[in-house]
Amino acid sequence: MRVGIVGLPLVGKTTIFNLLTHGHVETSAWGARAEAHIGAAHVPDAKLDRLAEVFKPERKTHATVEYVDLPGLARGEGKAALEGQPKEMGAYLTNLKNVETLLHIVRAFEDPAVPHSEGSVDPARDMALFELEMMFSDLAIVEKRLERLSKDLKKVRSAELETENSVLERFKTSLESEKPLRELTLTPEEEKRIRGFTFLSAKPILHVINLGDADAAQIPHVVQRYGLNRFVSEHRSAVTAVCGKIEAEIESLPDDDAAGFMADLGLSESGLTRIIHESYALLGLISFYTVGEPEARAWSIPRDSTALQAAGAIHTDFERGFIKAEVVAYDPMIEAGSYAAARSRGVLRLEGKDYVVQEGDVILFRFNV
Repeated sequence: MRVGIVGLPLVGKTTIFNLLTHGHVETSAWGARAEAHIGAAHVPDAKLDRLAEVFKPERKTHATVEYVDLPGLARGEGKAALEGQPKEMGAYLTNLKNVETLLHIVRAFEDPAVPHSEGSVDPARDMALFELEMMFSDLAIVEKRLERLSKDLKKVRSAELETENSVLERFKTSLESEKPLRELTLTPEEEKRIRGFTFLSAKPILHVINLGDADAAQIPHVVQRYGLNRFVSEHRSAVTAVCGKIEAEIESLPDDDAAGFMADLGLSESGLTRIIHESYALLGLISFYTVGEPEARAWSIPRDSTALQAAGAIHTDFERGFIKAEVVAYDPMIEAGSYAAARSRGVLRLEGKDYVVQEGDVILFRFNV
């Protein structure tokens, strides 16, 4: 999974990036830069940890998330692209081209040393502003492509171009009504036609409210506190919260000290865990596992994926030569402690390529290429 960290300037994006990736990127107010930073995070996974304890493999491999930390997108930059001045947005869109979802950092902390780019702290206002800039950027792309399509369709008519034109006309109507593209439902053919474009408002978005150090108790209540119900109700949009600065400090502590600090603050899980779990839920991802002597490993796939698709997530050879999947649910596997014991207990199932993989399944794929 690849995630783009976005937001207005000076909202704490790089602090959150460091929190997620255990990075050490400069976060001072005058450490502004034009380039993106890229880092990876292991997905915290208690099930994988327990499987490794039981099977004692040589290595344990967590699923990973790659994060791209982008510079702040200031008011007017998306609109400038719409008005034919796309310089700033060009580099921005290039960095987000292969990103699956957006992590939008929203400032909710006061800091006199770091003035807010809008003059005051107001998460609902900032979220609406940023979404509008994304829609301006998308509209600029749509209008430019529609202009080109109009010329192409006069030369030659084709079903593919007409489908693309129809989709983009719908996009234009939605954007001019200030409705993000993620609200629209597309057919597989329509999605195929617009796959090469980087439409920001079409991507799933997790809004992360970055609270002040004293506000940890407010994490479960940010939607009500800041009036963010609209953003929760939007399709493929969700809201969570962190205390970025203080949680970054917690991540640097030894495990025992970190657990005690979190307990003192009333935090049941780390900001890293909370953000990743919310991202998985937003994208509809689940985890399955492969275990054996050399490795215990977690794999992330879309919910409702088949055994054949799960095999392909590991290697194309697994998918091409698929014979069957030996499947054990997580709890029975932990109780059994091995595939042999699971087989003797009758909890191991042989499943075909159309089996729908469930969260926590432990799978051994049989294949022949």
